[in-house]
Amino acid sequence: MIQSITLKVYKVNALRFMACLFIAIIFTGCGSAVQYTLSADYDKTALRSIAVLPVRGEVKDADVRYLFRTMAQEKLTQMGYAPLALEVVDDKLLRKGIGRDDVDVKTPKELAEILDVDAVVYTTITEWDTTLFLSYASIQIGAKIELYYGASGDKLWESEFNAADSDMSLERGVMELGIVKAYEPVIQRIVDAVFSPIPANKVVVKAYYDWLP
Repeated sequence: MIQSITLKVYKVNALRFMACLFIAIIFTGCGSAVQYTLSADYDKTALRSIAVLPVRGEVKDADVRYLFRTMAQEKLTQMGYAPLALEVVDDKLLRKGIGRDDVDVKTPKELAEILDVDAVVYTTITEWDTTLFLSYASIQIGAKIELYYGASGDKLWESEFNAADSDMSLERGVMELGIVKAYEPVIQRIVDAVFSPIPANKVVVKAYYDWLP
């Protein structure tokens, strides 16, 4: 009797392991190629100051939106741009009666004028799906970044990326509670991928010694 129960438990555990392994094979490392467009007019602009607008998309979790937005801002800084502090952006928008859900009411050109910047960046979460199966967890994310030139309101570049990730070490309870730490590495990878084809800022400030005769 004991051997029979032990055998059944072993079979159940084996089935669980095979199911997790099967899903892991499907999801781990999957991802589409980065899709992007770059305007021919980009080289004619002299961008420096940029405002990263509140994140758009179906995700209601404020922490997830915050992660996307702060990571986008940090990426722009690394690329040589000078994004405004997010607090400054939000304060200027609120002073004009523009909340997170009202950003699309104004055109990119109007927003750039309100924020007094060279360009504005829109971040849109195009896909957000989590899968829970026993002790296995996976997440599928899609994001799009768009930059508009403030002077004309034209789109200078756009980049989009979709990817799936999995982690059998993530506990079901962690995913169910929506703890952002579980998503952070995946979001960072998505943001890195989205910005990868975008050119760094071509405006280079000369050092003091470069001006010497």
